[in-house]
Amino acid sequence: MASPMILKPFLLFCLVLGAPIFATAQDYNIQNVARLDILPGYPTANGHMIAARIQLRAGWKTYWRSPGGNGIPPVFDWSGSENVGAVSFHWPEPSVFTEKNVRTIGYKRQLVLPIAITPRQKGKPILLKGEVTFGVCEDICIPVKARFSLNVAGTDQPSRTAIRTALAQKPITAKAAGVRNVSCEITPTSDGFKLRATVKTRSALPAQTFTIFEFQHPEVWIEQDRASTSGTTLTASANLYAYGDTPLILDRSKITLTLLGGNRAIELRGCPS
Repeated sequence: MASPMILKPFLLFCLVLGAPIFATAQDYNIQNVARLDILPGYPTANGHMIAARIQLRAGWKTYWRSPGGNGIPPVFDWSGSENVGAVSFHWPEPSVFTEKNVRTIGYKRQLVLPIAITPRQKGKPILLKGEVTFGVCEDICIPVKARFSLNVAGTDQPSRTAIRTALAQKPITAKAAGVRNVSCEITPTSDGFKLRATVKTRSALPAQTFTIFEFQHPEVWIEQDRASTSGTTLTASANLYAYGDTPLILDRSKITLTLLGGNRAIELRGCPS
């Protein structure tokens, strides 16, 4: 089956209140609500594992990679770094918040985000230098931009423990969760696509399971629609809007479906027909 395409752009407006606030990566006092630390971590077979730790004042939250109705997820700029070939993020399970009829996805009190660094040249020093932008919210939302710099070397035992704890909180795979089958219907609409997934599991999922569709693309926005469970079958839908000037090719293998609300979050990679 050929990949669906969409030609009509959809314009998405995003309002950010106020200019970003700058801080160093070890600043205890970012507007009295947040602190960012880059944890030095430990060596791995392919490079080095570090983490970004955001600590928040009580009542404040920050955001997951897909923040929901509004919010600014952490976005990293590594442009000042040396000997960095690849970077991959290992997101711990987030929580779902519903406030004033707006549903967002993120973390309260603290986020430890493990980051795997693969060097361009193995065995050579790694220097991390750049900026991270993220949002923190209570009744108001503040965009924060923090600079960081770190020479990566050796093992830091306290941060190793914190990182491994966060890695243990990642969503589990389809196989580990007992998912038997995943199938998706993708229907073109006037301004994007309608996504509908059916997930069959070995045991029943909670009735309150919240489902998140993702398709990482700079010109795509996804509106999560609804989900329902019946025994061992979950059905979920979402609306994908494309707002670029070029046709969008929707690759099923790059769609991610995350299920929240059970004992463990479940991450499903790919959305086959």
